[in-house]
Amino acid sequence: MGFALKFAFWFAWWLALALVGIYTTAPLAAPLSWISVGGGVFLLFYGLLLNAIAGRTLKEYGHFELTKGVKRPDRLVTTGIYSCMRHPAQFGSIFFGMGIAFITSNIYSILLSGWYAFSAIYFILTIEERESIKNFGADYYTFMKNRKPFTFSLSCLKRGLQALKHTKL
Repeated sequence: MGFALKFAFWFAWWLALALVGIYTTAPLAAPLSWISVGGGVFLLFYGLLLNAIAGRTLKEYGHFELTKGVKRPDRLVTTGIYSCMRHPAQFGSIFFGMGIAFITSNIYSILLSGWYAFSAIYFILTIEERESIKNFGADYYTFMKNRKPFTFSLSCLKRGLQALKHTKL
């Protein structure tokens, strides 16, 4: 599956969550609304942070030659944030979408975000994993055995940031 189709999957969900939140009438009550917005902003920024760390790590360590634009990695990255989880960027994308839903403070959008998270995890563990196995073969099987697909570990974020301290980007 190409980059455009993968992006379309994520973008369509984000757009659906936002539109349901904006155009349906099921707002949360005032005190819950503020908590929802605050939590949504946190989820949004956490998702962006994971994506940024993963993207920079892939750009620095996943290519034999640095190029502009988005390109599939030439080699399997096992350092930085990838030393403790297999799919940090996609994990961040899940949080980004959930952040959108919670920022709308709409019960329907928040409920839909559960289905979004479920479908995103399914997408990652089937399509992304299958493509990675195809691209990296036996090395990816070893990688899978030694890392969880996702983790909430703060030490994992720290490893990701430390690996980027010495990059040329």
